[in-house]
Amino acid sequence: MTLLVFGHKNPDTDSICSSISLAHLKNQLGENAIPYALGDIRKEAQYALDYFKVDAPQILKDVKIQVKDLGYDKVEALTANASILEAYNLMERMQVKTLPIVSEDNTFVGIITMQEIAKSLLHQHFNTIHTSISNICKSLDGSVLVNCNDDIKGRVVTLSFGMDSVMDILNEGDIAIVGDRYDIIEYAIDTKVKLLVLTGDTKISEDLLTVAKQNGVSIISVKLDTYKASNIINQCNYISNLVATDNLVTFNENDYADDIKESMLSTNFRAYPVVDSNNKFLGLVSRIHLLNPTKKNVVLVDHNEYAQSADGIEQANIVEIVDHHKIGGIATDLPISFRVMPVGCSCTVIYQMYKENNIEVPYHIAGLLLSAILSDTLLFKSPTTTNMDKIACEELSKIAKVDMESYAMEMFKTGTSLDEYSIEEIVNMDFKEFNMSSKRVGIGQVFTLDIDSIFAKKDEFLAYINSTDYDMLILAITDIIKEGSYLIYKADDKLVADAFNVDAAQGVFAEGVVSRKKQLVPNLTTAIKNM
Repeated sequence: MTLLVFGHKNPDTDSICSSISLAHLKNQLGENAIPYALGDIRKEAQYALDYFKVDAPQILKDVKIQVKDLGYDKVEALTANASILEAYNLMERMQVKTLPIVSEDNTFVGIITMQEIAKSLLHQHFNTIHTSISNICKSLDGSVLVNCNDDIKGRVVTLSFGMDSVMDILNEGDIAIVGDRYDIIEYAIDTKVKLLVLTGDTKISEDLLTVAKQNGVSIISVKLDTYKASNIINQCNYISNLVATDNLVTFNENDYADDIKESMLSTNFRAYPVVDSNNKFLGLVSRIHLLNPTKKNVVLVDHNEYAQSADGIEQANIVEIVDHHKIGGIATDLPISFRVMPVGCSCTVIYQMYKENNIEVPYHIAGLLLSAILSDTLLFKSPTTTNMDKIACEELSKIAKVDMESYAMEMFKTGTSLDEYSIEEIVNMDFKEFNMSSKRVGIGQVFTLDIDSIFAKKDEFLAYINSTDYDMLILAITDIIKEGSYLIYKADDKLVADAFNVDAAQGVFAEGVVSRKKQLVPNLTTAIKNM
């Protein structure tokens, strides 16, 4: 079982570092875990990754059920040079009515159906075929005596009568079927037929084989009698003429199950080919595969609310949550491991998990855990800071071999520069959505050491915030040094005044308000309830 480990949307340093650190722990415990990010890596987190030489996790678009999760049929494919009989036998063996046709490099070409095979056998001209010597040998259980050209195309003539009749009907380039009639065999070779099929395991001399090769006559020997061979040989035709290539519906392995369901409802095919991004054939999917899909197994860190998680989270199998926030509205079908602790950072919880499992914390993981805790606790200035956070940082800083304060300030300095970001990017940089008394509330928070650059564009920030469809939206610009936040908001002034005990105005400074979890969210929740 593969576990996808990820934090919340608009990931901060804790989300990135906790994803990597918990995935590493899972792998050390014998599980297969892969860390992901639900958005671009921010500068602060990238600073930590670069400092400790850790690759950034891949970005995960969503966890919706895809075609690759449907357990579709991995059926064998044929090339267009296979025979009709081979296609029929394969369908019978696999109990399917549709087969994919591919090129030599497995690129999807088209499909062949049992219905088309039946039509071809009923309506084809039985006296002409186009196939290969290898197809005939495979279908008639034969062996090659002379091979002048593997590709065979011509009229089929069964020579089971007298020489006079044979001389009247046999022409150069024909495909002749004959038993142990050596006078006719010699005549057919002299006539330069394209292929001579010797039935009943008939043997001929080396001299005749030599003449056949000189005349360009291919010869195969089969164990079947002449009657059976003549009845089966028409089934040796290439299937290329029966392959459907137009108006086909194919699905990519990354297509979403919800989308292909719509396509299946509007079409009426028995099965649909599945291909990869290079159009290589992978298998066949049908309606029945939609009934019991394999959900992606996910582990959530640093969040436990649907709105903050990956798109399609309701279609995933949540197996574990590790967090340090209030419990949100996520529900699961089965019991899961749910670990939420009232500490300043998810990485503090994960560090405890390392210790509980007696797993050594390597240098790079210690550095990431430390970076996240310093970031979330604002170097222990946040009211969310606990003694457990401080002890963890003391121990981790020794493993990571860094001075906490100097490292934290360099990380903050790198991470709080906002010059390259747009207004929209800054508001959504660390943004979370909440439901408060049936109101849709958004809270964005940025930490910066350059408050002036924000206030130079205050009107632009306010215009963007007011243009959103949230009932209320607060942007908290947190000053690490002054230990408080400036508030720009889409909300009633009285609500903001009541929530933070300030004289409400755009850009007001809320002293001591540095934590979304312990101050912004609970203060707003209470104020909204009291409205």
